[in-house]
Amino acid sequence: MSMMSKAIHNCAVSSKKAGGSFATQQNRRFDTTGLLRFARQVGELRASVSEIPEWVIHAYAQYCMAQRKTAGTLANIFSAVRVTSRQTGRNIDDVCNNKELQLVRRVRKGTKRAMNPTEIEQLIGRAKRIDHGLTHMISLALHLGLRRKEALMCGRDLEMWLDALVRGDSTLPLMRGSKNARPRHVRIVESERAQTIEAIRSALGYCREHNLELITGNGKTLRSAMNRLKALLRRAGMVGPISFHSLRYTYALKSALEMLEAGIAPYEVLVELSESLGHGPTRIQMILGHYCQPIRHRFDGHISLKNIETERRRPPTKLPRSTARLLAKLQHSALSGHPIGRSYPAHGSTDSPAGASIENHFSKS
Repeated sequence: MSMMSKAIHNCAVSSKKAGGSFATQQNRRFDTTGLLRFARQVGELRASVSEIPEWVIHAYAQYCMAQRKTAGTLANIFSAVRVTSRQTGRNIDDVCNNKELQLVRRVRKGTKRAMNPTEIEQLIGRAKRIDHGLTHMISLALHLGLRRKEALMCGRDLEMWLDALVRGDSTLPLMRGSKNARPRHVRIVESERAQTIEAIRSALGYCREHNLELITGNGKTLRSAMNRLKALLRRAGMVGPISFHSLRYTYALKSALEMLEAGIAPYEVLVELSESLGHGPTRIQMILGHYCQPIRHRFDGHISLKNIETERRRPPTKLPRSTARLLAKLQHSALSGHPIGRSYPAHGSTDSPAGASIENHFSKS
């Protein structure tokens, strides 16, 4: 095995050890491989990223900037390098952080924005002429703030959601299609409960006639369905500032305004909205800067850290992350009546550490 092959293999092992989704691990390997190729060009290739001299990493940063890579790409590349190096036993955070590497700070304010009623009406009109499944996806994303993949894969959860709304629930469980399969509860905009129920009921009727799918690709796979969806979105004009993601901005604004009008504390509004969108309770600054930018003045002076009670923060879970996620998948599958992802051992199986942890969890609850 050549030196480069050994180095790439070690990066793959370290990336897997660092954890994250399969896509995250793959991107981390790809980013560190670029550094390895550069190290080989300057004659400093080693069998492990942790053995590469610091000056090579700094030189690679200058090389990437000379190639005019964006600030976000640069941040991702050297974050991957630091994580991979840390997993091999060498912490380079102090000497190879973004400041030391002279990387430009990225601005995460995108071009997406919330749609106004006229734009929404025109969009739905175009979607109806193109594909009825796309129309249902747009309606669901508008009322629930779903991501593109979440809306594409939600067909098997629609009946569960409809039952929950008829029952009077104010949130809906979501896990299918979410980032890293992170479970969350989507908050319903109460002023649009009737419209939300109608959107889910209509989408469910369509899915029952189309094998519980809103969009079906030529290859009958998720990838082919996603490719077809992208083509349909382009035909519907959902690109740029008013792409599919802008429906989440529209939902976020309506939800935030409703909570503010109900007298909920501004900080709590951001926390609830962040969790509902699937970003977690710690991303309130991002939520404020992205989704709530048009009403940012409503939050001025209300989100200072000194005003936040420490007991408000969520306590850490007792289960390992992988076990907790498997447990969430099993619970969601039981509620919806449809499995999520690959098949899992039957409840109570202790053939694996995860199974034993789940069994202990149920025995204590």
